[in-house]
Amino acid sequence: MKARRRARTIALVMVLAAGVSVEAQVTGSASAMVDVLPDPDEASGRQTATELRIRVFAERRQDVGEHLRLNASAYVEGLAGDRGAAGTASDAVIRPVDLYAEWSHRRFDIRAGATRIVWGRLDEFQPTDVVNPIDLTKFLLEGRSEARLSVGVVRGRVFLPGSSTLEAVVVPAFRASRFDQLDEATSPFNVGVSAPARHEPDIAWRNMQGGARFTSTASRIDWGLSAYRGFRSFPIVTAIAAPAGVTLTETFPRFTMIGGDFETVRGPWGLRGEVAAFVEDELQASTPPRGIPGRSVDAGVGLDRRAGDYRIGANVLWSRRSADETDSDVTLVIAGDRSFARETRTVRVFGVYDPGDATAFGRIIAAISVRDNVWLEGSGGVFTGTSADVLGRLSQRDFLYARLKVFF
Repeated sequence: MKARRRARTIALVMVLAAGVSVEAQVTGSASAMVDVLPDPDEASGRQTATELRIRVFAERRQDVGEHLRLNASAYVEGLAGDRGAAGTASDAVIRPVDLYAEWSHRRFDIRAGATRIVWGRLDEFQPTDVVNPIDLTKFLLEGRSEARLSVGVVRGRVFLPGSSTLEAVVVPAFRASRFDQLDEATSPFNVGVSAPARHEPDIAWRNMQGGARFTSTASRIDWGLSAYRGFRSFPIVTAIAAPAGVTLTETFPRFTMIGGDFETVRGPWGLRGEVAAFVEDELQASTPPRGIPGRSVDAGVGLDRRAGDYRIGANVLWSRRSADETDSDVTLVIAGDRSFARETRTVRVFGVYDPGDATAFGRIIAAISVRDNVWLEGSGGVFTGTSADVLGRLSQRDFLYARLKVFF
């Protein structure tokens, strides 16, 4: 049964791929990725997981008159694999990426539809980037830009004198982050707790999310202030006593964030900073599992250097959580990329280290253009250390992948 389902999934994805229009106004890509996790399970003996992920992405932009732009982009992604102790798995999804209409004027623009809103300036871990949920698997394999999941948004921007912009965002419907969009329950990167009850905010006026961001430039420093009120996109788990025993429930509490960021460049050096204060928050307690009202602060500063075909940067992140008890943590992040041979070879590196928990994650992605519009990519990721946070719970999820990607 699972083998037939897997075959149907692959056939569906390939049929959709074959049907993608190749008109001049349509761009996109088709890719096939094979990833391997050598030993993701706690069971004795090697429990290798192997996956095939096929993805087709297409985008078309259309200007209607002088002021209106329509953007339609979406992807189809399919999975077939052996996930070790979790058994075989297959799945397929169709998701929008940027599906919106935008009316623009010299002094303002308005966008409505499904889209991604990027706030913040640091590498990968951006404290104020709270509008869009993420796919954790894509974040680990490819990075934050690929991991952002689109949400329904109405966004307006007003362009003020002095290179200043005032942006307002309204999100009518909640969308949760995912550990993996493809058969999440069996995914090796699913480090959540399986709870029989899950309560997501429904579509109602009382559950609207939204915020604003003001950006400007002064003395060669780009800076911004932001505020947002929404729901946590990863759940809080609560143990509830009942006559039949203890049950677990997942909820998505409200938060209020006030943030600021800046960026400046001096020669080849760039300096960036960002802070997000969650003045109303709910934090996860472990014993017993429950949510605790509290406050938190995430802040960071980064230094990077650009020269020719390479960029390398380092960030220091600091976080503080205040509830029943107060604790703080420091995380170090490095990121870099380099291109070679007239940009037909690229290498990207990314690393995270938490000295307090002695946990770390490192990833390298190398790609080569084998011919026009055809790229072959390989990557490897390694986790070290164990702890109660997300990074520490991924200690056995080392991975390798190879991907062939064709652009059209």
